[in-house]
Amino acid sequence: MFAAVKWLAPRMEKPLPGEAPPVSLPVVVEPLVSTLLEDHVVLIGYGRVGSLVAEALKAHGKSFVVIEDGETALGDMRNDAVETIVGNAAKPEILRAANLAKARQVVVAIPNAFEAGQVVQQARAANPALTIIARAHSDTEVEHLTALGADQVVMGEREIARGLIDRMFA
Repeated sequence: MFAAVKWLAPRMEKPLPGEAPPVSLPVVVEPLVSTLLEDHVVLIGYGRVGSLVAEALKAHGKSFVVIEDGETALGDMRNDAVETIVGNAAKPEILRAANLAKARQVVVAIPNAFEAGQVVQQARAANPALTIIARAHSDTEVEHLTALGADQVVMGEREIARGLIDRMFA
């Protein structure tokens, strides 16, 4: 399948006879680094997990900014009036815009362990004093994120088990 995509992609980029040539895309400008944010939380992802974290941050009166690239989540954030940096947090210029040097915590709520690892590693390099909390789905992901600099890694299945056990013996 990958070979077919590799072969087909260049052919699809060429205009068919009678078609107009492709329009060049505008140059993407690197987001400005927020200098207004200080002692804040940088929340990576606003999906099922991240939106719940954002609710808790609001309830506790914490200053935070969300980095998100999913269209559905961006619409939800507009409705919730959440400060947002649009883009993939694994890209250095996007993560840098969250002013990590002045941040207190980074919460990585995205499910992709590879991208989460890139975020953890860059955040740790940008500010060694940050507390970094990440999400994982397996013991291997926990080890990976911890090795890259996460202070705490929460594995969903463990937390569900703890909740079940607490309710069994309550």
